Amino acid sequence: MENQILDENISQSAEISFDERVNNLLSNGYNFDLGKFLSIGSKILSRNLGGYIGFIFVVLGISIACNFVPVIGSIANSFFIAPALYAGFFIMSFQISKNKSTDFGRFFGGFKFIGQLALLNLLLIIIYAAIAIPYILIALGTQIKEIMDLVSNYRNGDEDPMMILQFFLSFIAKLIPLFFIMLIVQIGFSFSQYILVFGKKGAIEAITLSFKIIWKNFVSFFLFFIVLFLINILGLICLGVGLLYTIPLTFCALYAAYDSIVGTNSTDLEE
Repeated sequence: MENQILDENISQSAEISFDERVNNLLSNGYNFDLGKFLSIGSKILSRNLGGYIGFIFVVLGISIACNFVPVIGSIANSFFIAPALYAGFFIMSFQISKNKSTDFGRFFGGFKFIGQLALLNLLLIIIYAAIAIPYILIALGTQIKEIMDLVSNYRNGDEDPMMILQFFLSFIAKLIPLFFIMLIVQIGFSFSQYILVFGKKGAIEAITLSFKIIWKNFVSFFLFFIVLFLINILGLICLGVGLLYTIPLTFCALYAAYDSIVGTNSTDLEE
């Protein structure tokens, strides 16, 4: 019965090609059912809860091990290893939704795409930096007089703690719009890994298509991410142990959203 529920709710694509599905939804739009995504995500998770939890510990262990290697370890983890490992969560979700093999090794399927995932990660960092750095410089430029006064006071030995506090509070307030801009961009790119892996698209096209698809119904996606954030806050409140459930649930729900909106074919991960 559980398999039937998954089959009825996930992947209505009927083996239609990725390009056809994307062209159709960009032309005609799509329905967004937040409750459905969470429900299907929880069903997927329940099929292999132990595996997902075990993989979380593997990801944490590898991340900690990489940090013991100065500089190179951190770079390798951030650009290559971590993106491939995170892809493992939704690759396993794909395996479950298609009633395919769910042996633990499937979690490492992201390493087949490690080059493209690393490039995707690098491009996203460049985009975020291209947005954040000019904004921060402009924000600092509007406070140049305060900065000069602080420097002058420091040189004269007349540091005013309240003046320093006011400067930082004012600067932080100016960064609030940047936070929302970065959040919007991050949500817009949240399908890019899925498109790269399942749609077999390059990094640049995956980023572009992700933003186009999500922007068609951005408000709903924004609410979806708020709900996922609150779910993980609840997991954190439960002495942090709840995160062992809420983190994989987040990945499973995101996969359910992608599969329900864009769709996947059962052959998408075949060589």
